[in-house]
Parts: sequence; C-alpha cells; structure tokens
Amino acid sequence: MTRLPPRLLIAVTLPLTAGSGIAAESLPIGATSVAPLFDGRCDQEEWRPATVIDLPAGVSLRFMHDRHSLFVCAEGKAQDHTVIDIYIEDAATGRLHNLHASAQLGERVFNGDSWSESEFWNNRDWGGFWVPYAGQEETDSGPRTQFLKGSHREIQILRRRFAGESWNLMVVIGAVFREDGSAVRLSFPDDGVATDASTWRRIAFSNRGHVAAQIGAKHRSVAQLSLPGGEDSYGDTAPRPSR
Repeated sequence: MTRLPPRLLIAVTLPLTAGSGIAAESLPIGATSVAPLFDGRCDQEEWRPATVIDLPAGVSLRFMHDRHSLFVCAEGKAQDHTVIDIYIEDAATGRLHNLHASAQLGERVFNGDSWSESEFWNNRDWGGFWVPYAGQEETDSGPRTQFLKGSHREIQILRRRFAGESWNLMVVIGAVFREDGSAVRLSFPDDGVATDASTWRRIAFSNRGHVAAQIGAKHRSVAQLSLPGGEDSYGDTAPRPSR
C-alpha cells in the first residue's frame, strides 16, 4: 500500500505544462489483479494495493486499478455518511464529468458555462456502493428517512469510458464531520475547483492488473431513493445526518 499525505503530493507537483493547464507529473496508482467486492468497506485486504491519500477529519481516499477499471474508495468514520463526487476530464472531448454517489448515483457534464441538469441513475460504464437506506424514524414533523452511517463509498469506473493511460481528476468528499460535530467538505487536490481542470490532479495507470471486474458485485438496490432536502446540485444532495 502506498500512503501519501495530500500536502506532499502538492509539494512534488511540477509546473504546469504550457497550453495544457494540467500538471506535468502524474501520480502513479496501485495496480491489482483482484477486483474488490463492493460491500461498503475499503479497509480490507483486497484494497491493500491501493494508493492511499490521507485527508483531514479522519478521512482517507484510495485509488487502484486493473486493466479494465479504476477503483476509488472514500473511507470516513463511524458517524459519517461519506458522499463522494469524482470529477474527470475526458481527454477525447475536453468535457468535464461529475460522477456522484450519495443515496443515489448520478452523472452530469460541464458545458463550459454551467453543469447539465442533475439526474440520477444515468450512470454509464461506472457504478458504486451508494449510501444504504436505513429505515425511517418518527419525528414531530412526521417520518424521516434514515441512511446508514459508517459505510465506505466504493466506486468503479470502466477505463473504456475515458480515453488515455492517465486521467485528470478531482475528488470531493462530503457528509463527514469533525470531532466537534461540524460538517466539512474535503477535496483532492485540496485546492481543486470543480469547473477548472487545470487545478486537478492527473493519475497514471500502470500496465499491471489482469482481472475483468464486474460493477457492483455485492451491492443491490432496494429502491430508487428520494434524497431529503431536494437540492438540484450534486454537491448538496448528501443524506442529512440525524441529530
């Protein structure tokens, strides 16, 4: 397992390549020959080859790949819902894609001026372990939907979806909390901007990894859930923690 703090990654980044807006150095990520089981846990042996990024608030981010897929996992704490947004620049088209996993999966595209309308279950060539439904609780204002805390957010993206042996990306993690209970949103790289790919980080695939993985091996849908709150941007559609 390769473990790198985000500040070190920033310190070793080379100057921007003229005209490309992308850091010249790529971050190599771990290769695996065993596709992980999507069970909401990325602290197990199958994630051992991953490159690990330690983030604040007790959160970590893992990257690994095989010949067919990129695997990403965000590991929060027992009290976190751990929502993830992965932003990827498509080298073939120049378009920016936002792959989102909270209580639902969804994808949107940046057209240069604004993001496309937020939609759910429109994911193509990628999948993941979304925040599981955990029943309802009775409140003074009526029943309130509950979501499971403590599961890790595992994502698999087929490499055929985006061109190249390296991808320029950014990851944002939400619905996690500091020790004082205040919510925090974390990003890698920590100064990345969702609409500016020149602020993102490029990861590089190696030629190792020999398994054709199946998306979502264990996780099964029980319903297409409606998120509490009803906001129309992925960045704010995290399950709301019960207090």
